[in-house]
Amino acid sequence: MIEHLRACVAALAIGLTAGFVPVVAAESHQATGIKIGEVTDSSAMVWTRLTAHPHRNNDGVATRGKRANPALDKAALADTSKLEGACPGAEGRLRVRYATQENLTDAKSTDWIDVAAKTDYSHQFALAGLRSNTTYYLAVESTGPGGSPAHDALRGKFRTAPAKDEDADVTFCVVTGQMYADLDHADGYHIYPAIAKVDPQFVVLTGDNVYYDNEQPPARNEALARYHWERMYSLPRHVDLLRGTVSYWEKDDHDVLDNDCWPGRKFGDLTFAAGQAIFRQQTPHSEKSYRTFRWGRSLQVWLTEGRDFRSPNNAADGPEKTIWGREQFDWLRESLKASNARWKVIVSPTPIVGPDRGGKNDNHANRGFRHEGDAVRKWIAENVGE
Repeated sequence: MIEHLRACVAALAIGLTAGFVPVVAAESHQATGIKIGEVTDSSAMVWTRLTAHPHRNNDGVATRGKRANPALDKAALADTSKLEGACPGAEGRLRVRYATQENLTDAKSTDWIDVAAKTDYSHQFALAGLRSNTTYYLAVESTGPGGSPAHDALRGKFRTAPAKDEDADVTFCVVTGQMYADLDHADGYHIYPAIAKVDPQFVVLTGDNVYYDNEQPPARNEALARYHWERMYSLPRHVDLLRGTVSYWEKDDHDVLDNDCWPGRKFGDLTFAAGQAIFRQQTPHSEKSYRTFRWGRSLQVWLTEGRDFRSPNNAADGPEKTIWGREQFDWLRESLKASNARWKVIVSPTPIVGPDRGGKNDNHANRGFRHEGDAVRKWIAENVGE
């Protein structure tokens, strides 16, 4: 039988509401939550980060806004731990216990991992040998350096993908573009509990997960860039959704550097390379930033990478100008042709089909990348579909 596919596209501007009860353990030292990503029918990646305090700094110096704030002088920004929403990291140990029983009686455990400033006190635990289409329950445990003191665990859960020969209903959500200045509730966006109410198998976050450049404070150095992630993903609604839902993460311009950026550029003291590294510190990820995931017999999802391999936007258009790079484009064509999934879904951080806004010159729907955009659309039209 052909499975039913329901895709819930979540736009953050929608003012949906749902009941919410904070459920984060009161004394867990993982104030930025956990993220469960890169899930297949037999594996998953669990991201977490050890924080100095159980909770975000709700009483810190206010930073929210789109316009320049004279009160945010260099002295105020020098110590990001004193800013509203900050979650400074801490040295210590982390491990994950996971099981198919909610009480964890059959739990397996990862090794303890020491975390320090080099990785922004975060770690990604690779879980393997999992059962397909099965719910797993997590307890992410932490301690101080050397094992003391012990903190309360942060609990979570996720469901693995169905095997590729298995029929299954799939519900997923896609989220893009969330600016802290546009929050519609003190605990986080309304859309997060609304997504949880839908109970999707997974959520794709397509980039602009934070905005380094055009809201306060501009992330002109690495500390401020990490602060943007701290304040966004310590909000209770965001923590609550992501600790119980599979998420796949993509990046775009605003959460790697600045508007319409490409490799080699800088934003203040923040380099493009540093932005790439920070994104990988803050999200669960695979070795390559472009990848594909199968969810049962009928659905396969491709996540493309639009920043790492691109030519400068101001280069002359032609056969050598690219967003995806030759290796990624070859991979996309080969894997699409090899797939027997009925539903083939490409999730791109930037538009492939336009028209886009007239002033833009940054994606496949613009004149600046028309040569590659035409090639992409032509190939898909001729090779993918019934």
